[in-house]
Amino acid sequence: MAVTTSTASAPLVTTIVTDIDADTTLEIIAAGNKTVYAVEISNPNTNEAVYVHMIPTASGSSSSTQHTTQLYCPANTTMYYYAPLGYLTSTGIQCYCTTSAGGGANALAPTSDVQIKFGYTAR
Repeated sequence: MAVTTSTASAPLVTTIVTDIDADTTLEIIAAGNKTVYAVEISNPNTNEAVYVHMIPTASGSSSSTQHTTQLYCPANTTMYYYAPLGYLTSTGIQCYCTTSAGGGANALAPTSDVQIKFGYTAR
């Protein structure tokens, strides 16, 4: 079997944003027209799964705002999510992290900091 390597002239992801201490605090990941292609969630908590809640706007939200996308990561695991067609947003994206599905204002933060990386490109 032969292996070849080639260089991509136009990379799919041009920006990587890292939230090193994801919790119930709403974080602005990007503003404006963006397409998110990849999300990496690193959960160091040994006894609790986490949920990353994504909201398609860069302002005016809170953790009680209904998210449009929710990503799950089991305890003591790193998960990778890929969106081949992209997660499109015209007004930006925010996120927060909880220990319960559904999120909301009464959701609990993870015991230890969770790290989330978002790979996106401007549209």
